[in-house]
Amino acid sequence: MAKIQRSWIVVIAIVAGLADGAITHRVMAATVEEIALMNRADRQKVLVEGAKKEGKVSWYTTLIVDQVVRPVKDAFEKEYPFLQVEFFRGNAERLVQKMLAEYQAKRYDVDIIDGTVSPTMVRRANLLQRFYSPMLAEYPADLKDAQGFWGTTNLYFFATGYNTRMVKPNEVPKTYEDLLNPRWKGQMMWSTSRGSGAPIFIGTILGTMGAEGGKTYLQKLKAQNIAKTTASNRQVLDLTIAGEYPLALQIFNHHAFISKSAGAPVDWQPHEPVTATIQTIALAKNSAHPHAAMLLLDFAMSERGQKVFQQSNYLPSHPKVPAKQVDLKPGNGRFKRAYYINPDAQYDKGNDWVDYFNNIFVK
Repeated sequence: MAKIQRSWIVVIAIVAGLADGAITHRVMAATVEEIALMNRADRQKVLVEGAKKEGKVSWYTTLIVDQVVRPVKDAFEKEYPFLQVEFFRGNAERLVQKMLAEYQAKRYDVDIIDGTVSPTMVRRANLLQRFYSPMLAEYPADLKDAQGFWGTTNLYFFATGYNTRMVKPNEVPKTYEDLLNPRWKGQMMWSTSRGSGAPIFIGTILGTMGAEGGKTYLQKLKAQNIAKTTASNRQVLDLTIAGEYPLALQIFNHHAFISKSAGAPVDWQPHEPVTATIQTIALAKNSAHPHAAMLLLDFAMSERGQKVFQQSNYLPSHPKVPAKQVDLKPGNGRFKRAYYINPDAQYDKGNDWVDYFNNIFVK
């Protein structure tokens, strides 16, 4: 592993007026770790001064570019006009592969990486840097890493989407048990996606009902002959809107809201506790632009940065920033309880959930 890069140019201080002539002092640059963990009164000033020398920051992201990445970039660059945000977008696996390959080649192109599990994957390779951000003080324990390796930018809440032309209001399944009604046999669809489909549903059931109770429930659900697809949750919802199936399990509730707002015949129904995953954001260990990276991390998790997520129809993670449609987050009308799946649990238990899905629902 290459040594952590120095981020400041060595400053030569010349002290004149001494009897034996000028004396030169070398002031050593701060390391990425020192910058990341800085917690002092002049922190903001130091970050800004360092970022002006760096000029840019590189962000590897799983977020949708036109919907939220560009708006965050524009708002951040407006606040810090001396900085340019460069980004690369891909799924979690693509981002991690890219970063690992770059580090093997001793190229440190990425400053910040995000995703529901990608920071955790990178952390297991010892390529993340712990950081301090004053913005995290207002976040609950579920939405920040206890060791300081990641914060959170936005939340995902899962629900059952339904075609309002095919399902009457009094027929909508309100609970997990209601999904077992014979009325829905062969009438439901879900994605096989590891991170946002059936395996995550299984993780929630086993985590909330317990191993024995959860497996009993899932065996009953198997008899409902749920249609499976490798399509994304968004595509599953679109198929439901098109009338392919009345119900779409484990879709993002904000996707249903966006489609409903556009006039589509769709709505969403939560089953409590609602499955929730979190979009984490983290600092690369050998960040080439650590001052700028810390400014971007601060901004993304601040109230003003979170309002950019809000206006982009993402669900802000900051507890003081509501969703654009307030009932998409818990405690605002449609549901109260959420089951947050920790990124480490999602990474560590994900294979077990996928195996269970394949053994029970596929074979």
